[in-house]
Amino acid sequence: MTISDVTMFNSLAYSISAVEENLQQSQSELATGKQVNQPSDNPTAWEQNTVMIASESAMSNDVTLAGRVQTRLAGADSALSQAENALNAAIVTATQGSDATVSTSQMQSLAQSVQGMFSEVIDAANTQQLGSYIFSGTQTLTQPYSASGVYAGNAGSNSVTFSNGTSLQESFNGQAIFGDNTSGAIGALTSLVSALSAGNKAGVAAALPALQSALQQLATARTALGATMNGLQTLVTNTNGEITSVQSAQSNLVDANVAQLSANVQEQLLQEGALVSLASEFSKIPLVNVLA
Repeated sequence: MTISDVTMFNSLAYSISAVEENLQQSQSELATGKQVNQPSDNPTAWEQNTVMIASESAMSNDVTLAGRVQTRLAGADSALSQAENALNAAIVTATQGSDATVSTSQMQSLAQSVQGMFSEVIDAANTQQLGSYIFSGTQTLTQPYSASGVYAGNAGSNSVTFSNGTSLQESFNGQAIFGDNTSGAIGALTSLVSALSAGNKAGVAAALPALQSALQQLATARTALGATMNGLQTLVTNTNGEITSVQSAQSNLVDANVAQLSANVQEQLLQEGALVSLASEFSKIPLVNVLA
């Protein structure tokens, strides 16, 4: 059976077109490092990868958010530590001030020292992180305490919720932790300053249980805060692990085999060159075998 030159040329042209198409695909995958660059490459893989991208984005946002919350909680922990130190010093001072041998003038000197401790607690309770107050409840733009210990925040708290549904507290009711000018650590220090200033040894002795109770109140708050911080760190560790797993799955799904692609490109270039050369030679043959 005789095959026309036109049929052979068309077949050759088709082969060249197919090789060039494969070459372009291989070069595109080699340039991006991906074997799936658009839905038509592999619709199923494209859809799965799109879901993974959204999941990874949500988890990455979680890690960023967790970093912000960690900063605020670390600030809260530092503030509570500062307040604990001030209360411990105040307890020592109150013990000295209640001694029968201490003079009135000495007690007044001790009152000045306790006033400094009071100011340290107020400073701790007014701690800010990332531009907002930690111990104002939900009123994070309002300074919680005046210089005299009056509370201006509220009894609420703010929490953050992560993509897996976990919710963690990041602002606190300062009054429940530090008290105010009539209660808690701040109230106990206010009473101690007043008793020392007046030379009232009985009043100083009466302040000691209140100081101990306030210290326990701070310790309880700090313990709860520590548990929250541990939970947050666990969340970050687990989320980073999940991100790594998703990235690995994405790589297996859409990443190209660069070494194999490089070899394919070289082979396809050779095929293209050979076919083009053959077409060039073929074009020199007279069209004498054209079928009707």
